[in-house]
Amino acid sequence: MTVSESAPAVVAGAHESPERRNPAGAAAHPVVAGVSGSPGSRHAVEAAAMEAATRGRPLRLVHTVTWHPGAADPSWPVGDLLRGARAQAARVAPGLRITTERLEGQPLTGLLRLSRHAILTVIGDGNLNERTCLPREATAVQLAARAFGSVLVTRVADPPDGPVLVGVSGCDVTVPVLAVAFDEAARRHTGLLVVHVGDDPRRAEVLADTVALHALRSGVEARFRTLTGDPTTVLRRESREASLIVVGARGESPYHGLLGSVTQTVLHHGHGPVVIVRGAVGPDGPAG
Repeated sequence: MTVSESAPAVVAGAHESPERRNPAGAAAHPVVAGVSGSPGSRHAVEAAAMEAATRGRPLRLVHTVTWHPGAADPSWPVGDLLRGARAQAARVAPGLRITTERLEGQPLTGLLRLSRHAILTVIGDGNLNERTCLPREATAVQLAARAFGSVLVTRVADPPDGPVLVGVSGCDVTVPVLAVAFDEAARRHTGLLVVHVGDDPRRAEVLADTVALHALRSGVEARFRTLTGDPTTVLRRESREASLIVVGARGESPYHGLLGSVTQTVLHHGHGPVVIVRGAVGPDGPAG
């Protein structure tokens, strides 16, 4: 149920992304954010509003309820929750086109369905940093693993002030992951640190050239580092000062429903928000 909509936002000084140059595609592929009322959810709403504004996309805020016959109608508290989330997003990005919607069913099911046509799906992490083991049944983890497009998992705590960090392996998945990382760094006006873990000098040289070409085209200041060791340990260490972490869904096997060990590690232990890239995302939204 859609309850409100407004004119698109204009953010001064924002990076002009492909989405801004394609308003028709922008309307078809919004930024989607899950709303629950928790502190993590409120942070996710703010992050989603900024993502939508800098991309020139509308924002779609959704809350899912499970209603059983005979139970009290949840419409009123849900309506207040969504109106509050909409007001919060509007404060972050005045003029942003925002719609709110109540869905019935399980939260994960609704967000997965909406992720088919979203340019980005945003959700709070549910305090993953505080868990001893990564809870694979958590909504944020399941969404990151099973969404049809890219997912941004936010944290309650403010992120560090460092650069955007992206881990690359040199496989075919590297190209869309690098593209997202450079776009995020450009829109956030931060530098970019590209980390490759491996001992193949030829692969490292090709990656360095690819990074240099992306940097030249985008105007983003990028550093490329080749490190050795266990990839999960290296990326966890390098992510401590990152303002945003960008990773592929599953290294060289980006199949729907799977998360690689590196992605699981940064979701669990990374201090900053994490973008999980799945598939190619062009100016018209998710592929496929």
